[in-house]
Amino acid sequence: MKPGKRGLWDLVGFGALLVWLAMMSVLVKRTYFEASSPPLSEFAGLGPVDEVETWMAIYHHDDKVGYAHSRLITQSDGFMVLERAVMNLRVGGDVHRISTETSGRLNQDASLRSFVFHLDSGLVRFEARGRVEDKHLVVQTGFGGDVRRRSIELSERPFLSVGLWPHLAKRGVTPGARYRLPVFDPSTMTQSWVDVEVIGRETIVLGGTKWDAYKVRSTFMGMELLTWLGPNGERLKEEGLMGLRLVRTTQEQAFSGIRPDPETDMAEEASVGCNVALKNVSKLSYLRIRLDGANVKGLDLHGGRQRLTSSVLEIVREPGPFSVRASIAYEKEYADPYLKAEPMVQSDHPKIKALAREIVAPGKDCEAKARRILDWIYRSLDKRPTLSVPNALGVLEARAGDCNEHAVLFAALLRAVDIPAKLCAGLVYTRGRFYYHAWNEVFLGQWISADALMNQMPADVTHMRFVEGGLHRQVDMVRVIGRLKVTVLEAR
Repeated sequence: MKPGKRGLWDLVGFGALLVWLAMMSVLVKRTYFEASSPPLSEFAGLGPVDEVETWMAIYHHDDKVGYAHSRLITQSDGFMVLERAVMNLRVGGDVHRISTETSGRLNQDASLRSFVFHLDSGLVRFEARGRVEDKHLVVQTGFGGDVRRRSIELSERPFLSVGLWPHLAKRGVTPGARYRLPVFDPSTMTQSWVDVEVIGRETIVLGGTKWDAYKVRSTFMGMELLTWLGPNGERLKEEGLMGLRLVRTTQEQAFSGIRPDPETDMAEEASVGCNVALKNVSKLSYLRIRLDGANVKGLDLHGGRQRLTSSVLEIVREPGPFSVRASIAYEKEYADPYLKAEPMVQSDHPKIKALAREIVAPGKDCEAKARRILDWIYRSLDKRPTLSVPNALGVLEARAGDCNEHAVLFAALLRAVDIPAKLCAGLVYTRGRFYYHAWNEVFLGQWISADALMNQMPADVTHMRFVEGGLHRQVDMVRVIGRLKVTVLEAR
């Protein structure tokens, strides 16, 4: 894409995936892979679980944007759960049609045996499948014939909530009961804890029908999700982040009234206001800001060019030129992990390695190589919002994406020529606001920020890093969405 063709994306490159993760992990994916802390013995002798089929309408504020359909099917050796969700979402001015499909085979005690997960965003299709082997979940992910296998150690025996809630309902859900549930998300292949509390009984009306429901509050990474459960453990309604909610409906009504062009843009809604208008951002060398309203403990705000003191963050732009003078000890202890291939950063794939060698010039120093790769990505990728799971090989095939796609391919190409590279995510300033964004850090004697979508190395000081790492770390940022307040104290 040539500069100027899509102004918003040339300037911002909003991290569309972050909003996608926030929505799907809280509203849709939350119902796919959950594990329970109660001992399995508590589920013994409950009798057969009733087969359940549920249709849900998905709303973003007042717009109906999609539907979700789930089934629980009993079998002789356990049961199967099937779920599908389809949504139209406006992000960055474009409307995206997203669909996810999940099938899971469960044991008689509702514990997970195996699963298959698909995500289709039109541009990219992602697949993950896995099975439980003793205390490990063996997961395979694939794109374009490249299959990656990973074994994830499980802290608890995993469940699917579509099967778990009917078991709890049959046992007798008690107001005031609390559960702590480790969640596995197949798109990020990570586990996180969810605190669940049964608040009490509440009568709700859906489609003219009264339901005597259990109201349940789930807290995930500092965010709250409210769920209303029916007498057999079926979901009746859910309300979560950014005005997203699910409401039980009939099959016929689930398909009707879905808006093809939702009014609210999720990128704009998730952005953070700024108290001043920053000018000549590319020339700034220092930024001091105050962060309020959100819990940022555990995020990667301190280190490198950033210094966090209490709630005040200082960012200093790195001076150049850069040269690699890293000690052997540093390279061994810190740089090695950022040279290795990952499931979504396939730096060892023959196509990635061949392209990297083609881009860089023989004999050039590391900074020159990094700049050549940065420039190639900036010129070669179509810049557009992409709601999918970014992986370097997929980006290379599609030659398109937003900041996440640019960042994963940049990291893969750098690592392919033995230059350590990190993935970073946080906020960047443009058009008077801060938008969620992803970029990289490159090791050139020190860690240097680099933004392949904006063609910047170092990146301007409005790049405010919150986390280092891929999706498993980006998910941690959902706790600040809709809560964070940014006040610029000094910019020069």
